[in-house]
Amino acid sequence: MGIFYARVGVSDGNGGATEWVNALVDTGATYSVLPASLLRDRVGVSPETHMVFTLANGDQQRLPVGEARFQYGDRGGTSKVVFGEEGQYLFGATTLQMLGLIADTTEHRLIPAPRLLI
Repeated sequence: MGIFYARVGVSDGNGGATEWVNALVDTGATYSVLPASLLRDRVGVSPETHMVFTLANGDQQRLPVGEARFQYGDRGGTSKVVFGEEGQYLFGATTLQMLGLIADTTEHRLIPAPRLLI
C-alpha cells in the first residue's frame, strides 16, 4: 500500500471558516483524526461523545469525537472526526466513503468510487 497525503478542508458545517490541511490518507483508520486544537479553536467543532479506539500498538485510548464538514475538490459532507494530538492529520475510511472516494495508492491520489446499488 502506498502512503500519500491529500489536501482537505475541514469546517464546523455551520458556515464557519474552512481550514485546509494536508492529511495522510489512511484507509486502515476507521475515522479521520485531526488535532484537537485545530478542531476546537480554529474550526469550532465540539466533541459530541467519547469513544474507545485500539491503537496500532494494541493499546486502547478513550478520545473525544465530533462531527465536522470535510471538503475534497468538489465533494463535501459531514463525517465523524476524532480529536487527536498535535501533528495528527489522518483522513480515514468513513470520511472517504462519505465523500465517495477511494485511494489510488499506485498514483497516490483520491479518485471517485464506483457507485453500486446491489
